[in-house]
Amino acid sequence: MKKKKIVLIGSGSQFTEFYLQELFKYPEFNGATIALVDRKPDRLKVVKGIAEKINAYLGWDLTFEGFGDRREALPGADVVYCFAAVNYKESWKMERTLCQKHGLNPYEFHTSGVSSLSMGIRHIPLVLDICADMEKLCPDAWLVLDNNPLTKIVTAVLRHSRTKAFGYCNGHELEQMAIEQILGKTEKEDAVETHGFEREYMVPGGNVSVQQIGINHLGWVVQIRDAKTGEDLYPKFRDIVFNCPLDEIPLGYRFSAEIFKRFGYFPAPADTHIADYLWCVDDEMDRLCHLEPFDVDAWFGGRNAAAWEEIAGKVQDVESTKAFIEERRTGWQSTQIARIMFGGNYEYFPAINIMNKGCISNLNDDVVVEVPGVLGPDFVQGIHMGPLPEQVLAYCQLHATQANLVADAAATGNREKALQSLLIDPYISSVTKAEALLADVLDYNRQYDIRF
Repeated sequence: MKKKKIVLIGSGSQFTEFYLQELFKYPEFNGATIALVDRKPDRLKVVKGIAEKINAYLGWDLTFEGFGDRREALPGADVVYCFAAVNYKESWKMERTLCQKHGLNPYEFHTSGVSSLSMGIRHIPLVLDICADMEKLCPDAWLVLDNNPLTKIVTAVLRHSRTKAFGYCNGHELEQMAIEQILGKTEKEDAVETHGFEREYMVPGGNVSVQQIGINHLGWVVQIRDAKTGEDLYPKFRDIVFNCPLDEIPLGYRFSAEIFKRFGYFPAPADTHIADYLWCVDDEMDRLCHLEPFDVDAWFGGRNAAAWEEIAGKVQDVESTKAFIEERRTGWQSTQIARIMFGGNYEYFPAINIMNKGCISNLNDDVVVEVPGVLGPDFVQGIHMGPLPEQVLAYCQLHATQANLVADAAATGNREKALQSLLIDPYISSVTKAEALLADVLDYNRQYDIRF
């Protein structure tokens, strides 16, 4: 039987650390080949060395390969993950600078509005080039997209390539962790605290089962159940949130709580994302909920060679390697995708980003949505979840439509569609401002490989 092969494009990302910690927990991966792709040789050497040391200390039979050119890594691939980002920290800061120049004050400023147009202009050509390579070198492989702006990138791939692809975001895991904490269903004593809620390296405790539907970074929780008993916990969750003092809600979820009180459904995945999408946020809500722009310098994403050397220090012998593997709870969903696809069974999966095609019955069929799905060998299918609640439908429909315009603009260099994506933006009330913003976005991004 052919050995399974996974390709990680952008293996300098923090997600590769998580991936390595998860790979060695599941026998389905034993014997597989993992191809690491990174444009920085020093970083690639360290990451590959860490992987090979773990493999040796644990006595596994994984093969790790390292490539600077993805085209050398892709032949024979079964699953390709895209973790790649284009000059992320610098450009992410520039997105905020451009917005503030024109009187806009976004919070996370990279997956909605003008920020997502700017980021999409840089990332969509890169991903479409990856798709073109996959169509030649591994046409049967699945592309799993993990990079932002996710909705725009997935839309571009599904509209402008033949590659089998879907998107995954860990946002539903963050939401599940916050809900577990609010319900008092956390157990881990050594949980990592970030903004006041348990992240545990982005893996929830599995004590509750959460269903959310919508678009990436703007989902709406439609079901909360006890993972063991199946009990409906939404009434209890509603009672806690509606009646407790706001300062008892974890930081990072207080705006979500206020939106829940007004719309009847808890939004996902966290305050800074949804505040960028919901144009009802105002200064008073900002003050009340301690909404603050995301601190890009605190972002733990891109790792340089020195950061990977620090990680390498955790892998010195059998015992330290086992401790490194067990740092995080098992179950990070991104790794589960390949595990399921390599197995022989079909499994429920809590959140995939795919073309709607009726999964949310009152959203247009030709927009990308985030819904639960079913994965299996060469199989990805979204579950038909019925309609979005009417009171939140307009938010998702507008932003999903904007994603289509951004995807087409970035894929084809269509300036007219780029401008239209800004003209329908609820935060931009002026043709003059939209045109000035577009000019600045294009001027900044011309240093990169874009299609304009």
